[in-house]
Amino acid sequence: MITGLPQIPCTEIVARAVDPDQLTNTVPRTVRKAAFIPRKNGKDNEGLSITVVRPGVLGLLRERLGSPSKEAATLHVGRVRTVSADGHSLDVTPDPVGGDSQHALIVGFPKRHADATESPQEKAAWNRLAELLAQQARCCLRS
Repeated sequence: MITGLPQIPCTEIVARAVDPDQLTNTVPRTVRKAAFIPRKNGKDNEGLSITVVRPGVLGLLRERLGSPSKEAATLHVGRVRTVSADGHSLDVTPDPVGGDSQHALIVGFPKRHADATESPQEKAAWNRLAELLAQQARCCLRS
């Protein structure tokens, strides 16, 4: 995460790449909490990767995902900032990386531990925060 960058306004929409099994088969399709649980290996300890949606961004996501089965879920930044559970509050912060000036992170999750010493309270917090994000998310790439 890069500090000193301007805050992303609450009015922005962000997108997160998701696997097909992280979506329901219902109509309309909804996003499962699994799409927002940080990975066990600690690679998401800095935050969950998202992209601020700008004209053409969803098309770029389609190209990057490279598979017709891959999709994206969108979230409203202001609503992400209202998510909190068990003393953890989420936020969205800019994190431009590798030529992607619109890359950002959802931050505020408890850290994952490489040695699997995660407490039941930490697991409950990841699950609750992910569940609340999933309730806000919308599936947007597939028709």
